[in-house]
Amino acid sequence: MRPTTVPRTPLATEVVAPRPRPGRPLADLLPAAERRADWRHVRGLHRQHVQFADGGGARVPAVLREALADAILDVSSSYAGHEDELVEHGLAVLADVEGHEIVDEELFRAYYEDDRFTPGGGDDPTGRRQPGLFEALVETCRRRRDARGLRDALRGTGTSGLLIGSTSYGRFHNVRGNRNGTAASDLDFVVVVDDPAILGCVDGLLATALPGVPAADLDRMRHRAEVFTGGLDDGRTVFSHKLRLWADGAPDPMLPAGVAASDYLVSLHFLTRPVLDYVLVASTPRLRRDAAGARRTVHDYREAPVTRRDHHRTFAGRSYQLPLDTVATEGGHLTSPRVYYIDDFDSYCPGFFQTMLLPRPDVLWDGLDVAPALDQFQRKISERVRYEADRPPHAMVRQSFAHVRRDAFAPRVIRLLDG
Repeated sequence: MRPTTVPRTPLATEVVAPRPRPGRPLADLLPAAERRADWRHVRGLHRQHVQFADGGGARVPAVLREALADAILDVSSSYAGHEDELVEHGLAVLADVEGHEIVDEELFRAYYEDDRFTPGGGDDPTGRRQPGLFEALVETCRRRRDARGLRDALRGTGTSGLLIGSTSYGRFHNVRGNRNGTAASDLDFVVVVDDPAILGCVDGLLATALPGVPAADLDRMRHRAEVFTGGLDDGRTVFSHKLRLWADGAPDPMLPAGVAASDYLVSLHFLTRPVLDYVLVASTPRLRRDAAGARRTVHDYREAPVTRRDHHRTFAGRSYQLPLDTVATEGGHLTSPRVYYIDDFDSYCPGFFQTMLLPRPDVLWDGLDVAPALDQFQRKISERVRYEADRPPHAMVRQSFAHVRRDAFAPRVIRLLDG
């Protein structure tokens, strides 16, 4: 008789490795995928990708990669609030195109690590790794889900939440996970507050809304919020803080633990309404030197020091690496980035916080009704671009040329910005 073993109940402090997910036949998944959304465009474009990759090593054209990312973005509208199903159905569709029969963890890993269609095998000239197709799909879905949790926690607190960064302008195109030694993409938010006192309770709200945030991160946030409201809130200072998500070792249901680590950072920038108005140059309808001045500067109360310079570009793409003043203070550092800078050629350079709001961010909740102010700012930027386009030296000017992260934009975002 074979000995039997009574299963041991794990201690509360133990992290138990999850069992591999059992395989599922594609035949069980595809009908649900086709009922949920029209995947034909994704199928056709992925088939083209495979044909290029199998055709003697020809590089997949950028326009084809971008079209597939756009097609997945179109499909995603049918999965709002059901990002887990989008991941499952997306894998099933891609695998079906290539003749697979069973979806399991090994197939998930193969597609998550698939760089066949990525230029340079995922290497990027800017030093930021380009994710593969399925990796970008998974990591976008994870962040969109977690963004919804943050929205639900802060909606109704007299705040507005703006989703910015790659999860907004690069979704399904340039959102990375923890792979090949590169850090995962942050989930970036601007949170506009009316009363800075709300910062004193934000950590408690986020503790229950966001997955796997270490208590030490929340304690530091609470302390730094007290420092900010106790003397740094002067109408010209931003409170910035980062929290680690999925840092407790618990597996994310969307990402098998054996495929990649699930932790990543959420980067929060809290702006009081006066700071937002200052960043948006709300005091004047025109972004001209005679109306608004040649530059504006804010302070950014950050936890970690900044080693980079204050990088700006004109709408013609001319680049400036300007000094960035940094001063150590209790709980972090105060930097002084320029809101904008008008150079000696009368060319406008949006700064760090203005480019956060260009392209227009996704407004996930709007208790302070900031959407009209964002729209007005976009109109002023568009007017400034037209002004510079109509004068010598008649260079090509585009809104997107002024963004230092333009390379991370999804193609349709560039088209939206530049018209």
